Amino acid sequence: MSDSVIEVEIDVAAWVARARADPVAWRRRQTIEITLNAIAMTARLNASMFLKGGILMGLAYDSPRQTADIDLTTDMAAENDVGERIREFLDAAFPRAAAALGYDRLTVRIHSLKLMPNGKFDTAEAPALKLKVAYAPRGTRQEAALRSGSSPNVIDLDVSFNEPMRHTRILRLAGGRKLRAYGIVDLVAEKYRAMLQQPSRKRNRRQDVYDLDLLIAGGAVDDAPRPRILDALVEKCRARRIEPSRDALDDPEIKRRAGVGWQSMELELDEVPEFEACYERVAGFYRDLPWDRA
Repeated sequence: MSDSVIEVEIDVAAWVARARADPVAWRRRQTIEITLNAIAMTARLNASMFLKGGILMGLAYDSPRQTADIDLTTDMAAENDVGERIREFLDAAFPRAAAALGYDRLTVRIHSLKLMPNGKFDTAEAPALKLKVAYAPRGTRQEAALRSGSSPNVIDLDVSFNEPMRHTRILRLAGGRKLRAYGIVDLVAEKYRAMLQQPSRKRNRRQDVYDLDLLIAGGAVDDAPRPRILDALVEKCRARRIEPSRDALDDPEIKRRAGVGWQSMELELDEVPEFEACYERVAGFYRDLPWDRA
């Protein structure tokens, strides 16, 4: 991992406030803010967890795409008890984080956790931890359901292990708390890697095309040296037994999968951009990476 780490101030409260017109989304964002601050104020988690994905896109790059999932990478060892340790850390920190943010009327706790793949977590090439974070206003039936383990209100917190990282940044939150996150190099490289993995994983990744196009068209990648992006992409791909090539995104199956459900983003966005134009910008940037030196 690079020793060069930049710090960026992030106004999470403003991001939460933008959802105030939708009470459901507003409460979810409050829970996300509590969870991020709980990680930031827990030394063991803060040193080992790195925010990525849609939440990072919203906070650091003003993405309008709505997401209630928190995606993280950790450099913690993939041991079979790591999920329980993370649960204990977070459950201990949630009340403190909620109080510090002025959300002391909101109860938050881990609802469930799952190690992936089941039974082979500690030996898997790319293990993951799936947690659900439950939340409810205090003194309500929803809180009673939460405490009985049957809360209907949850957000997903997904933690990936054994992920190569080259460039990270620090997000400065309210109250001086700091949260580690992917820098632009790793963010772009991992999204391209996820696109290339679509056929082998039988996944459709429309969000990565949208996010990459937002970063490219918005100029966020202008200051990121393309050789570093390519180096990170190659390393991430080889860690998952993929050999990337310049023309990989010309594969019709990768493009088809990236476009599945594209128009469904109208539930998240005021206006859905045209897929073909977005995909061509994303593929063009990919082709223009310095492959001759890879």
